[in-house]
Amino acid sequence: MEIIPAILESDWPSVAEKIKLVGDATDWVQLDVSDGVFTPTQTWSNPGDFLSINIKSKVEVHLMVADPAEEIKRWAVDPVSRLVVPVESLKNVEHTMFNIGREVVLGFNIETPWEMYRDLIGQVEWVLFLSVRPGYQGQEFDEQVLAKIKSFKESYPNMKLEVDGGINLENIAKLKELGVNSAVVGSAIFESADPVQTIAYLTKI
Repeated sequence: MEIIPAILESDWPSVAEKIKLVGDATDWVQLDVSDGVFTPTQTWSNPGDFLSINIKSKVEVHLMVADPAEEIKRWAVDPVSRLVVPVESLKNVEHTMFNIGREVVLGFNIETPWEMYRDLIGQVEWVLFLSVRPGYQGQEFDEQVLAKIKSFKESYPNMKLEVDGGINLENIAKLKELGVNSAVVGSAIFESADPVQTIAYLTKI
């Protein structure tokens, strides 16, 4: 199972510092972008800042925003390879958003049933299940996501699945057992004494 460090910060210097900290230890980093509307918090949100840094990892941007159909166009820039959009915000789906030269991932809040979105799921290769409420790091893992993962994998055994939120050394094995492809991990990595070593530990479990 792949480990993706998650970075949620209000300013670019803090984002850049964490990218540099884990850049040699991982193939991917996830940058959380919150607009203060879809979530209570607002984060850094300027793709133009990418010009100021050489990023070795591939970048996934999690757009926790009220209008992802519009925002996704702004973020389809290098070095972004993958964009997560919340299904809860897709009121009028623009099918062109799936053809922007980047992988598009459908994100589901903890309480959102995936079964309602089978048509959209058929248009993507990745799905992300949040295991916490969106917008904050440091929350506890919500185990009700485990049943959701199990039912989804039974219906879509070959679909790539990410889980994001509250994941640590104590609970990550449960995700691996259920066939999760990628675990998005924030606090357990960046609040540890050695983030690079923690990534290695999580990968070995």
